[in-house]
Amino acid sequence: AVLPAAMWFALKPGETGAELGRAVHRLLAEVEWLDAASIERLAKGWADRGEAGRQAAACLRAPGLAGVWARRERVDLWRERAFEMAVTGVWVTGVFDRVVIERDAAGRPVRACVYDFKTDEDAVHATARHSRQLNLYRQAAAQLLGLPLGAVECALVMTRAPQCIIIPPA
Repeated sequence: AVLPAAMWFALKPGETGAELGRAVHRLLAEVEWLDAASIERLAKGWADRGEAGRQAAACLRAPGLAGVWARRERVDLWRERAFEMAVTGVWVTGVFDRVVIERDAAGRPVRACVYDFKTDEDAVHATARHSRQLNLYRQAAAQLLGLPLGAVECALVMTRAPQCIIIPPA
């Protein structure tokens, strides 16, 4: 992998880009739902975590990502949930970073959003690079929840310059 020199200076000694990605994922997996007090508590606790802590805290504070962390009525949350299953005849193994599942008054799933955390630097290239993966995750979530594909949204959560990018269905 080619990494910009500036990124090397932001990493802890001996930390690679892959290690940074895993560290950011671990921190964001701690997050259930947020309010102002919990944002500051988590950010303070991550202050000594180097670049991973900086990126994760920035994601919590980013206005454009508020919907990722906001609790809503009748929702369930999956965090770092592994799955293995056949999707359109192909065996797929994966881990959902964060899935918010909306339910109706009877408790049945009615829609879901799959959020996938990415530490890529370039959002345009990240979208092209990860769209296939996210569309497989869309199919897996729909199948697991008994939802039509159109009821499952997928989004990349970019952590370097915090933003949420909706991935259109393939």
